[in-house]
Amino acid sequence: MAADETLIIGAGPAGLASAHYLKWFGLPFRMVDKADRVASTWASLYPSLQLNTARFISHLPGRRMPLRYKIYPMGSQLYEYLVDYARRERFEIEFGVEVKRVAPNESGWHVETSAWADDFRNVIIASGRFSNPYIPDLPGQESYTGRRMHASEYRRAADFAGQHILIVGNGPSGADIAVELGETAARPVRLVVRSDLVIARRYPLGLPETAWRILLRPLPKRLTKPIMDKLSYMGYPDMPEIARKYGLKFAPNRVDRAGSSAPLRGRELIDAIKAGKVLPAPALIRLHERSADLADGSTVPADVVILCTGYRPAIGYLDFPYEVDRDGWLKRISDN
Repeated sequence: MAADETLIIGAGPAGLASAHYLKWFGLPFRMVDKADRVASTWASLYPSLQLNTARFISHLPGRRMPLRYKIYPMGSQLYEYLVDYARRERFEIEFGVEVKRVAPNESGWHVETSAWADDFRNVIIASGRFSNPYIPDLPGQESYTGRRMHASEYRRAADFAGQHILIVGNGPSGADIAVELGETAARPVRLVVRSDLVIARRYPLGLPETAWRILLRPLPKRLTKPIMDKLSYMGYPDMPEIARKYGLKFAPNRVDRAGSSAPLRGRELIDAIKAGKVLPAPALIRLHERSADLADGSTVPADVVILCTGYRPAIGYLDFPYEVDRDGWLKRISDN
């Protein structure tokens, strides 16, 4: 019986941070992960993946990231950091243990796993945002003879040399992969843009945007927006024109990004679009054998369709009523 303990499900960033604080306050806990290593998702992502958050705001509690990391760390650097974090904290993690069921009972929660069953007072769900790729059905996919894959399967641009690429989804991975493939694949790499694709500079005058916001914090808010706008335009006076031409959203300031769920994309994508390596494309209407119909009436070649359509939560083990948001993420436990 472990009714006085907390169970942490997942040994990724959220699980490790939770374990740190439980350990800090001397509270007993167990941590399990169905993989065979810490932060297994980050161990298998494409090598060129780079974080969208700066190093100095991306660390876990109690241990900063090394100064030798880039200002915006690579995914491999984050993985290295997480492995070292778990080692230094000396967490006892039960790997290869998959949670099968979590249900409420008199003492808190009854948990069944692939290795054991026990009761816990608290359960922390930290099973990750990137462990369950979302692969939607596409019209005409039954007749499509090319390769259809999720972004989680992507590794190297060299594997797609000379091929016509259609990328569905303009999230961070979609934009990053499009830019990288623009160097090797048949040009242009088409990036399907259905929602706003926010364009802004990541390093105004060589400093990360987050640093500028910290430096400008003492100023009145009425001054910070025009200053940030000016910084974002510098070196790219034609950014608003590019945005209008391709139906994108130029949003150098957080205020301008309000209401948009799209990610911030910077200089690399702007340069790739201007060079004709990447072409923003309208919505995908239907696939054919090796081509695709788009919303503007055009038909384009498509040897490979890469689905950068995000992920869905891996919480099928929850055996009680709960509410989720529009993307399937747990919002609250239902009263029913």
